[in-house]
Amino acid sequence: MVEILVIMAVGMLIGYLLSEKKALFAVIDRIVMAVIFLLLFVLGISVGLNETVVESFHIIGVKALVLTAGAVAGSVLCCGLAWRLFFSDTTEASIHEEMGEGVPHEG
Repeated sequence: MVEILVIMAVGMLIGYLLSEKKALFAVIDRIVMAVIFLLLFVLGISVGLNETVVESFHIIGVKALVLTAGAVAGSVLCCGLAWRLFFSDTTEASIHEEMGEGVPHEG
């Protein structure tokens, strides 16, 4: 675990020192994407070789579907609640202003 933190810290330091070199960002971005694709490919091979995962894939899929649906439903409910608590009054006020309600008219 310490090795991972040291590697991250060294990477952050190098990134900070190279932050002025904007031309390197495009090259580094391509390298990062290639490494991510390679890691995903190797992970896929590892999962495909694991007989326990392959045999219980249908169970894992159902659990993943239930977790995803629950996460989406919870996010929608929390966003709706947050909107009602924090933004509904300002939205109603701006609608009334746009329609000219409550604003004194001249003349």
